[in-house]
Amino acid sequence: MRYFIRSVKTFIYFFLIFVLIIAVFVISGTAELNIETMFRNGYTSLWEIFGILVLIAAVYPKVSYVKSVPHISGNLSSNRVQITEIMHGLDYVTEKESEEKMTFRLKSAAGRFSRRYEDRITIEAAGSVLTVEGLRKDVVRIISRMEYRLNRE
Repeated sequence: MRYFIRSVKTFIYFFLIFVLIIAVFVISGTAELNIETMFRNGYTSLWEIFGILVLIAAVYPKVSYVKSVPHISGNLSSNRVQITEIMHGLDYVTEKESEEKMTFRLKSAAGRFSRRYEDRITIEAAGSVLTVEGLRKDVVRIISRMEYRLNRE
């Protein structure tokens, strides 16, 4: 279900970007406000664009959300304070915290909006192995910071 919701959010996000670009062309006078003259095949082009956006929205969540394992020594309980400091330094706030799981959300509303409110980072412990789950670009940044800070100490 989460995958479907992410796909719908992605479709809406890319559709709004498309509409915004077309609006800029119309307002600047580069294109007329007539679908038949704006696109080569008129209304048929809109269906093709719609199909491309659906394909992108169907694939994008699979590519952009990951679950990764950082190479750090220790477990969640021994690194809890340092992980919380790292996340707060990256502008995340603690959402939930338990013995084996911590979740964080972005503090800024603009950051959350730019990620379509899919900004949750989950750090989970399975024995001595930690997994970090979330948006790929954020997970890579967080894991590199964790590996640097926690392996240095």
